[in-house]
Amino acid sequence: MDILRKNNSGKNVVDLQRRLKQLGYDIGTYEIDGIYGPQTEDAVRKFQQKRGLDSTGSLDQQTWQELVDAGFKIGDRMLYIKNPPFRGDDVRTLQYWLKSLGFYPSKENGIFGAKTHSAVIDFQKNMNISDDGIVGDDTIKGLINLKRIIESRKTSNFPLNPKYEARKEQGFVTVIMDYGHDINEGQPYLHYQEKIYICKSIAYFCKSSLEENGIKALLAVSDDENQSLFLKDRISYANRSESDILVSVNLGYSRDKRARGSSCYYFKGLKSYSVEGKKLANHIQDEIVNRMKLPDCRVHGSSYSILKETEMTSVLVEPAFISNSNHRRMLKQSEYQLKVSQCISDAIIGFIRG
Repeated sequence: MDILRKNNSGKNVVDLQRRLKQLGYDIGTYEIDGIYGPQTEDAVRKFQQKRGLDSTGSLDQQTWQELVDAGFKIGDRMLYIKNPPFRGDDVRTLQYWLKSLGFYPSKENGIFGAKTHSAVIDFQKNMNISDDGIVGDDTIKGLINLKRIIESRKTSNFPLNPKYEARKEQGFVTVIMDYGHDINEGQPYLHYQEKIYICKSIAYFCKSSLEENGIKALLAVSDDENQSLFLKDRISYANRSESDILVSVNLGYSRDKRARGSSCYYFKGLKSYSVEGKKLANHIQDEIVNRMKLPDCRVHGSSYSILKETEMTSVLVEPAFISNSNHRRMLKQSEYQLKVSQCISDAIIGFIRG
């Protein structure tokens, strides 16, 4: 989809405003008028903040998907395994409830896949109701009856994978390096081209450094294998690779050309988060901030697709802003890229080796 932003108008803006209004956001005196004005922009910012996304005020593909997902509440529809899968906040809530009760051991990504289907069946068997894997009235009633237990658990941390822990202890962890983030972010085309070149170089440098230290490393995008830059294809490839850790490299972008600094992101769900992801993100952030002498834009929990839809411990690293002309000039130098990659790879190595 095309990026929507302030001063745009048309039927797509009408659809945006209708969805925001249904979710309870104030879009101004004239409400649904098809004009992307300041109040619509402010409502989009508030929605993005709530969902753990960059608060740009513009409607990109990631924000649009989150907006569509937010329109579904638990009990609105029957859920079951199908292709393409159901996705939405009803699935996300279901996953969180099942996780809180000990049936679902993964991220609540809002996608009704095989792991969710299996968890539903286990719950149904436990409750002595039809174990058909379909989330209908009986299953929802069973979950609601246990809501007091669910709500008493303030957080449901993304649990550790026993196989991963064993591989980590033995030093056989596989890391997959990713770059690109999203192919349609509303950035100037020149910035996008440069960003891909820079992030690709950093990812390749990281892979080489990890391999030199005896750690198996892969690339989510590779010229040799002609893999796609599109986000959904990179996520699919990463999941098929059965890697233990994913580190995605991206560069920040801001309309404020003075913006500078480093940020790292880990998966954060409704009330849960990736324990290992948060640890790794902090490791990487500390290395970059301290060694590169950059402002600390902090570590954040987020629901970016690259974090929530991948099945391994995943982090997103934004070591600088490409919109800052001084930093962009440095980032295009191989020596600077190598320094950034060394910070990232050293943090990964330190994390793996405890």
